[in-house]
Amino acid sequence: MRNNGRMLRLGVPLLACLLALAGGAAHAAKPREAAFRVTLSATLTKAWTFTRTDAEAGCTRTIRGVGSWEGKLTSRRRIRVRAASAPDGRVRFSGATLRAITGAATLTGTMTMSARGAPPCNRPPTTTRCPVQRRSTRGVFVSFASPRRGVLRFGTLRGLGPIRSFNTNCPEEPADVRAVRIDLPLATGPLDAADVFTPSVRRWFITGDAEQLTTIEGDVPGRVTERVRWRLVFTRITRS
Repeated sequence: MRNNGRMLRLGVPLLACLLALAGGAAHAAKPREAAFRVTLSATLTKAWTFTRTDAEAGCTRTIRGVGSWEGKLTSRRRIRVRAASAPDGRVRFSGATLRAITGAATLTGTMTMSARGAPPCNRPPTTTRCPVQRRSTRGVFVSFASPRRGVLRFGTLRGLGPIRSFNTNCPEEPADVRAVRIDLPLATGPLDAADVFTPSVRRWFITGDAEQLTTIEGDVPGRVTERVRWRLVFTRITRS
């Protein structure tokens, strides 16, 4: 009987210990949460060169084009975004669509023309500096997410059409060059969950920067260089 009594007495604290462990596990499984006001600023640059050659009746004409398109994006107001921790270590965002974005773009370039062959075809190169063109829009929006642990990535930009293509012949933008459509997902950024869920970190930011070169072959050879730079600023919302 004394042995049984000891077993019963030992069983009580063991059960209490198991319950405490279960309670601790349930507490650890509860996702951490935070809320922020978020703004975006970004610069997208597309620069290209190409060479077009036409031969007719003993005359070879060559056009060398250089063009640059630069778009800037700026949030007109901050949006509210909620973040929650996921079991796999990712950060899950809700409401992470930036809608109030202004877009402005500038187009610059030069065109150099030359001709070789029998007179009167033969002409020295002449370079035309194309007029600087500018456009703007207020209808740009984009979402962001964390596709894997430690990474933040944007979705496809929407509403950029009014400033993406200028439909001009100076600087010329051949079809293969026009088909290269620079976008924010080209650059990802580092995401530290400690910044997200540490209450003492009141304001923090993430940046992304990437460059990509595309070589075009064929009848109109050329090169396109894309560069994306962005900055996402998070300001923590605290309960009063």
